Amino acid sequence: MTLLNIAFSIILALLIYFLIQLILRLRALNTRVNELENRLSSQQVSINGLTAGAVGVDKRLRNIEDRESAIEHRQESIENLQSQSGVPYGEAIRLVQQGASAERLVEELGLSESEASLISMIHGGNP
Repeated sequence: MTLLNIAFSIILALLIYFLIQLILRLRALNTRVNELENRLSSQQVSINGLTAGAVGVDKRLRNIEDRESAIEHRQESIENLQSQSGVPYGEAIRLVQQGASAERLVEELGLSESEASLISMIHGGNP
């Protein structure tokens, strides 16, 4: 063999070695890319689930806020009616908390017996 043939053989052997190394590295990188794609897909499913959950919570919160607003409106309406009718429910509650009976509420404040009984039951007095 001539020196040229020996050099060519060495170069060819080195090229084959580096080609094999590149193929092995490419396979490892391809495996890693597949793993990362699987993780990304899994995380996208998780994000989609969280997003759907957040939308549900947002809807429920909006419903609660709407109900709260409706209750506040009703309470204001009731308070307005009470102040217009002159019925002293606040005074009745205070008297019941001090131990007044339902009969006393009827006599002193002009409440109906059912109103006086209800206030007494709710606020700790005797019906």
